Amino acid sequence: MSSEARTVARVGLLLFGALVLQLGMFDDLRILSVHPEVLLAVGIGMAVAWGPERGAVSSFAAGLLADLFLSGHFGVTGLAWGVSGYGIGLLSDGIVRRSRLIDAGLMALGSAAAVLLYAVVGSLFGEHTLGDDHLLRIIGIVALTGAALSPLVLPLCRWAGHVEHRLHSPRRHTGA
Repeated sequence: MSSEARTVARVGLLLFGALVLQLGMFDDLRILSVHPEVLLAVGIGMAVAWGPERGAVSSFAAGLLADLFLSGHFGVTGLAWGVSGYGIGLLSDGIVRRSRLIDAGLMALGSAAAVLLYAVVGSLFGEHTLGDDHLLRIIGIVALTGAALSPLVLPLCRWAGHVEHRLHSPRRHTGA
């Protein structure tokens, strides 16, 4: 199995695990009537850990998985989360000095941007997400839970996105 295929398999496994946790536990866990978004945390975590391209793809895939279980237009969550993953990946790549606190802040910012972008894109498709009276509360709680999940999510994202590079040793030539 190639290195890229192993990476895709690990990211898929991580997203599937996050989906199971989301549906089995976190959808029922409510903080002020808002549930944490584990799938979003994994997508944004990939962006923080591996940059804009992988962040966009992983966040888009996480959003599509979430869309399978949401009522509304299919793809809106994927679009909003993918764009947010790309943006937070760009921002993450530009930070030279990293710390756990900065990573948690990036996770919070990326999660907040994804929820806000979902509300904007959803309103373009006729959903009443932007006018929701609880939108600021939703953004705040999803951002805080994204930051709180960062110590658990980021190491898993770093593992999942790791591409192994095998060094080929030069062949030894024996003198004849």
